[in-house]
Amino acid sequence: MATRIDALRFPGPGSDPPPRGSPLLEAAISRRLRVTLSYCDRCGFPTLRRVRPLAIVAGPRGALLIAWCERRRDFRNFRLDRICALRPGSRFPETQGKELADYPGGGWI
Repeated sequence: MATRIDALRFPGPGSDPPPRGSPLLEAAISRRLRVTLSYCDRCGFPTLRRVRPLAIVAGPRGALLIAWCERRRDFRNFRLDRICALRPGSRFPETQGKELADYPGGGWI
């Protein structure tokens, strides 16, 4: 039986990031679901990003989401503590050049 995935809201910038095992994000990664992020920049202004989530890793300033950003058409890292909300979307296919193995320096992953 498929599990329904609902939107998840996180506290805003400056708060503790959600746990590494965030069920919604982990499910989106494992099921290859695009997600729409409401992401707050350094000044606290929200932007919407539609991404292909690939992995969650520990960074020097907290956990990071490695994703292919469809708006920028490039890999981007998103700090989890700056994700204000996310909504899962459609599945995405394997696409050469947009996979975790293609991430610059991705040989360590």
